[in-house]
Amino acid sequence: MKQFWYIEPKGDNKYASVGCSDWHDANSKIEFSELGFCQDDDFYHVFAYATKFSEIQVFNDKNWKFEPQLVKFKVAKKDYQKEDREKNKVDVKQSRLERWLCHLFNGLEEGVIYSGFINLKDDPYCDLFTKGVDFDGNPIDPLVLTQMLKMSVVIKPVESPEQIKPEDIKAPNSKSGFSKGGYSGKPAQTELEKLSDRLSFVCSQVNAMGEGVPVENLAQLADILATAANKKAIQEVFTLCTALIS
Repeated sequence: MKQFWYIEPKGDNKYASVGCSDWHDANSKIEFSELGFCQDDDFYHVFAYATKFSEIQVFNDKNWKFEPQLVKFKVAKKDYQKEDREKNKVDVKQSRLERWLCHLFNGLEEGVIYSGFINLKDDPYCDLFTKGVDFDGNPIDPLVLTQMLKMSVVIKPVESPEQIKPEDIKAPNSKSGFSKGGYSGKPAQTELEKLSDRLSFVCSQVNAMGEGVPVENLAQLADILATAANKKAIQEVFTLCTALIS
């Protein structure tokens, strides 16, 4: 069953609204040439020029098909309340898909416009991506995790966006656009670049202990943690490093 619903723009609003009737049962994919976001205390507000959006429908129009256009939707950052049809307050729990999307957006930079795709699918991999551990609770190698993520999300900065304007990106109750001055001229780091920087930091701290052969990659790091004479001290440094960058 399709969970995403399309509501056409009204008045001067150029963005169509996309709502989700049940995030816990979502199974869609959005592809976009441009996407930006902002946030308030309760939600991430996402604005995109979507080139494709699967498993989305319009009320009472079985023949409707999605066409490339500007859309907006929101993702809950926590449990919240909303009004039902009878105007009664009902509790809504944040889904694991929303939790992963919040984790994803938290790792990106507000004010940067991105292209790519996101699988809007609620499944056990959402927890895996958020926590960085496998289904048995074991930490996943960062490089392996990056490869796994590519099956569900690919995002890269757009240098010269044309469809989305800085003033478009604002929360419903906000009077102005993105508060940090619009688009950033500095491209955000990719996940691989972030992992590479973190690995370099850990290796530099281990190398500062003077164990002889310099540590430059995960294999060498694992070897020195297992064979060094003072491997207990190195393990403590490694633990401190991972705590600092987590």
